Order: sequence, then structure tokens, then C-alpha cells
Amino acid sequence: MSYFAKVKENNIFARWLVVLVIVELLSWLAWVFPNISGWLLLILGLLTLLLCFKKPIYSLYIPVAEIFWGSLGHSFDYQILNTRLLIFLTVSLVFLIKNIRQPKKIKLFNDKSLLFIYLFLLFLVLVTVVIGYYSSYDIKKVFLDANAYAYLFYLPVWYQVYDRKYLKNIFAILKASVLVVALKTLILLNIFSQDYNFLNITSIYKWVRDTRTGEITPFKDSFFRIFMQSQFYLILAWFWLFMQQLKDYKNKNNFLLITLISAALLASLSRSFWLGAAIALLFMLINIFIYQKKQISFHVFLTLAVVAVSAILLVQIFYNLPAYKNINIFNQRTTDISEAAISARSQLWGPMWQTIFDKPIIGHGFGKEITYQSSDPTIKNNNNPEGWYTTYAFEWGWMDQLVKGGILLVLAFIFWLILVYNRIYLSLGTEPILSLTFSATLTSLLIIHIFTPYINHPIGLAFLILASIIFSPYATKTNSYY
Repeated sequence: MSYFAKVKENNIFARWLVVLVIVELLSWLAWVFPNISGWLLLILGLLTLLLCFKKPIYSLYIPVAEIFWGSLGHSFDYQILNTRLLIFLTVSLVFLIKNIRQPKKIKLFNDKSLLFIYLFLLFLVLVTVVIGYYSSYDIKKVFLDANAYAYLFYLPVWYQVYDRKYLKNIFAILKASVLVVALKTLILLNIFSQDYNFLNITSIYKWVRDTRTGEITPFKDSFFRIFMQSQFYLILAWFWLFMQQLKDYKNKNNFLLITLISAALLASLSRSFWLGAAIALLFMLINIFIYQKKQISFHVFLTLAVVAVSAILLVQIFYNLPAYKNINIFNQRTTDISEAAISARSQLWGPMWQTIFDKPIIGHGFGKEITYQSSDPTIKNNNNPEGWYTTYAFEWGWMDQLVKGGILLVLAFIFWLILVYNRIYLSLGTEPILSLTFSATLTSLLIIHIFTPYINHPIGLAFLILASIIFSPYATKTNSYY
């Protein structure tokens, strides 16, 4: 794999695509034969260790490939170890070994503004852990609630190895990852909607569930919702490819990939994604009009219209073939506000605000639980007729952070977001496509996080870290720090 850096971008895309398809198949194999999971993790750990030592940029390539593709990071599991944790520990170990004797050469130290926000955020996370511990919450729940923030350690690691010349490779990895995720989404839609007799549908469902790849839930008339957390990166890829399409509207391969990604986002039936992407698209078009008027033309709206129609047709093809089962899924999904998911969120709203007002500044700490009444049929049933439910994992992302870390934790993230936005806008004149892509995706992340927790999750944190290093004036210079 070390030869990746010596090949052209198209070959990098193809080779990462092959790698991800193989890993996808191995994930299924490891689920069918659990005894091999440990061996596969061992091989993955050794390969990661070797590549990161031999070529430091793999300390960025491997984690982002996994986060782009791997949803919650459990493609392989062995006891307490999983894919994402193993890669994190291995990459962190390499970073520490290489820098423990020369801490002054850590590039992040040059970026004073980002460093201050980063250290402040780490301090608040630590305080929130301590509050949870001394509040006598279940220590396991405190750990599970806080462990996602450990992903913040990737900031100095990725900052250290990143160079502008690697950006095209990162996007090649992104394209390969989203292609796998999008195809998997649509194939699963077809498999579950058509209910093939020759396939073990139950086993496929359990594989997706047990590896925590996503959620497969029946919707209506045999249509299934195929939602994966990693579909967030379909949004990043969509905006990047859309900007490329405006630059070269005759690029057929680019158009086909945009259509495939759009279809997968539709099949996710995620209103959080739809709303976030729609607002971000409007935000992007406004920015194009203000800062890049030459990009505004008939092709913008023609491309959007053709992509939308093509994506709907593609979803219908995967849903209806070979047995025809037409239904107006998307209109119903946007107008039905009474389903269990929305109802459960709304019922949590009041108790969360009451909890926030009790300790608004520093919060209640990680592991804080809230008890509320839910009408979700998975909770309210014969065994629990009143629907009382206690949890420390909340759907409302910003409110979750207010409950756990108070206003200070949220402010730390707001400062970080403002810094990133500012640096993105400073690059608009020289890097319009890159800047517009990241500003739109960042906007979608802020909207999605209102309803679904992402900024307090490795998937959202990874994007924030990527945006921070890509637009940092200190991380883009070609220097040898190893």
C-alpha cells in the first residue's frame, strides 16, 4: 500500500476502492466466523503500524478512510477492541514515539489560535469527565459518554503529517469511500424491499446491526429506510462533486457519482440530512452569488434539476426491480411528523431544557441520565405501558452538550467553528471550490447536529479536524517534521 503515493489520483481512487470492498467483504466474513475477528484486527493493527512508521501520511489516510466508510467503527470486533479504536491507538502510539523527544517540533504549537481553543476544549472535556465521576454516575456510562471526545487527539496527529500535496489523495479516498457506502445503501434497499427468497435477509440485517453500520427499518409498502451514520460524508462528497460539475458540466463520471450519492441520501430517509443539506446548498448558492458570480449560470440550476430527477429514478429502480412497488416515499417522509422518532425527540425536549437550566454553566457531567415518557413503540409496550425511559444518550446534539458540559463546552465548539469559518472565507479568493465545499458541509453539520448528535461524535469531530488543518496557514507548508 505504500506505493499509493507514487501513483496517479485515479489509481489511488481505484486502489482504495479495492481495499474498502475487500474490507467490506472481510467484515461480513468476520461476522459469520467470529473467531477470525481477532486475527483480522491483529493484521490491521500491524499494517497500520508499519505504514504509519514507513510513511507518516498514513496516520491521516487510514483513520479518514475508516471514518468515511465505517459508521460507528465496529466493522471488526474482538472483546473490547474494534476497528476504530485499534486504528486510533496504533496511530496515537506512532505519533507519541516519533514526537516524545522533540515536542517543540509539533506543528500545532505554531497555530496559537487553534491551539488555545483546542487546549480549552480538552480542559472542559476533562472537567466534564470529573464532574460525571464525582456525581457518582455509572462509571461505564461516563466512559461511554465521553470516549468519543478522545478522537480530538487526532488534531495534532493529522496536523503534523498533513501537507497540501496530499489533499487530492484525501479526496480520492473520500470518493472511494462514499461510492462503497452509497452502493451498499442502495443494494440493501433492493435486498430488503424485494425480500429475495435465496438470500438470508435476517443474517444480513444482523450483520448491519451487530457491526453498527447503520439502521434498517421498514417504512411502508415494503420500502425500507437504510440509514448509516457515515452517510454524512456523502454530503461532503456531494458538495465537492457539485462544484466540480459546475466547473466541467460535461464530466459524465462525476455526474453519475453525484446521482448515486443523491440517491443514497434519499434512501437514508434522514430528514436531518435532508434539512442540513438543503440549507447548506442554499448557503452555498448565496456564497457563489456573492463571491463567485462567474460560477452562476444556467448550468447550476439545470444540474440540480437533472440530479434530483435522476436520483429519484435511481431509488425507484433499486426499490422496484424486479418486482414493481411504486410509492411516493419522499413526500410522505417530509410531511409525516407524528411518527415515533419525532415524537420521542419532542418528548425529550422539555426534560432536557429543565436539566440544562439546573446547571447551565458547567453542566451535569458525562453520564448524566434523564428520565422521560416516550411514545416510541419500542419503549412503550405491554411491559412498560406508561413509556418511562431513562437514558444518557440524547438525540438533540447541541442540547446534549449543554446538559453534559454546559454553556462553556458549547462555547468552546462555537469558537472553534468561528475560527474554521473565518479561515475558509479567507481562502475563497484563491480556493473557491474547496472553500465553498467545506463552508457548505460545515453548515450542514451545524444543522444536522441540532437533531442528531454529530459534533460530539468521531464522524463530526473528524470533519472539524480536517477542515482545521486544510485551511490552516501553518499546516499546508511542505516541511519535514520527522
